[in-house]
Amino acid sequence: MTAAAELTSKEKNNESDDDSFSSSAAEQIENFMINLCNLQNLCVMFETCVADNNNQREVVHSNPLSDAISRHDWQAAIKILKGKPSLAMATSSCDGMIPLHLACDAGAPENVIKMLLKAYPQAAHTKCGEQNRLPIHYHLASEAATPSETIVSLLTDSFPESTRAGDANNQLPIHLACQATKVSCNIFATLLSSFPEGACARDVYGNYPCDYATWNADGITKEIALTALVHNDATQMRRYLQLGGKSFSIFGNPSSARTQRRKRLKDEVTFSILNSYDELHHQ
Repeated sequence: MTAAAELTSKEKNNESDDDSFSSSAAEQIENFMINLCNLQNLCVMFETCVADNNNQREVVHSNPLSDAISRHDWQAAIKILKGKPSLAMATSSCDGMIPLHLACDAGAPENVIKMLLKAYPQAAHTKCGEQNRLPIHYHLASEAATPSETIVSLLTDSFPESTRAGDANNQLPIHLACQATKVSCNIFATLLSSFPEGACARDVYGNYPCDYATWNADGITKEIALTALVHNDATQMRRYLQLGGKSFSIFGNPSSARTQRRKRLKDEVTFSILNSYDELHHQ
């Protein structure tokens, strides 16, 4: 073989080796990128990971969405949700609350609540915080804003059983609504139509919703609450609130429109509710 031929042969072998190396390098780079993407995904999962240990949810890293909600920075919360909706599943490092619960407690606007529910519907079913409350509890008990008909509807539509759920003090949403201010009749209608028996439930302090309504300093909410409770399902009231097997007659003789409305309840509602209602309208 001539020197020229030998050189040509070596060049071909080198080209073959180069092609083999290039192919191998490309595969390695591709595998590296795949592994890098997997690692990034694991980091995201780690950042937003929520561990469930004996029903206590716990965050591994801080949650910027929760931080924005705590600051009442709704524009920032919306921006974060749009960019990374998975953060709606993560708890706050400071108090272990899910963003939806934080938002309900902080008086978030309706569009923020809608986005949170869309990103993580299961949050409406989840209790958390020291009071072991659902989002609807936090919304009705919030001191940051008055209860919203739309938000109450959103939460009850997402989890209809929420009206039956008690918190750590066995207070149902109806108990909290009776303690709040500027609560509309539609909110009471939503809560009581979903769970009429709620009007008959006592909390750990032995109080009915009507007790809290009676003590409510907001006169308008007090009247709306007591009226809603009086006009609640009489059958359920009879079943759950008979005292000593006795039903109570509505006092007063026929004449006023108020008495006639009461009589439509078949004279079978609790004395405590009627007494509060009667006192209210005789002031």
